Amino acid sequence: MKEKLVPLKDQRFKCQLCGECCRNRWVPLTLGDISRIKNVKDDFLLVWNEKKFVIERREWDNGCIFLKDNLCEINKIKPLICRLYPVALSEVPVLKNDIPYRLKNGKKVFLYLDKSCKGIGRGKKFDIEKILDLCEIILQESKETSLEKLTEIV
Repeated sequence: MKEKLVPLKDQRFKCQLCGECCRNRWVPLTLGDISRIKNVKDDFLLVWNEKKFVIERREWDNGCIFLKDNLCEINKIKPLICRLYPVALSEVPVLKNDIPYRLKNGKKVFLYLDKSCKGIGRGKKFDIEKILDLCEIILQESKETSLEKLTEIV
């Protein structure tokens, strides 16, 4: 599934449990994500370019190793970026004429929606405040994530 980003506005979403978001994507992890997941499974982490951490993918279908029957086996502790999906976060504009959102700490971010997701247009409208709170946590944890700090927790 190729992402098709559009600006986040007042769209609706309800997960259709298709599992497509868990296939063919690298899931970036923060140290917080790693700390939560390592208590459930030991062998799940890939280190990319000695600075980016991602979840291992299955060889046979390129899906997340935690995807089973289109459900997340670690749903209660899933990575922050997975909690955010189908919303995508960027610190710089990706499309023309993008209007930034402002986090509580004053930082500007740009939010997009992956309209290739089958759940778009269904269910409830996105709770923008909740999304912005999650974005602030993601950015803070990402800032604190490093290879040096990883060696302290694994």
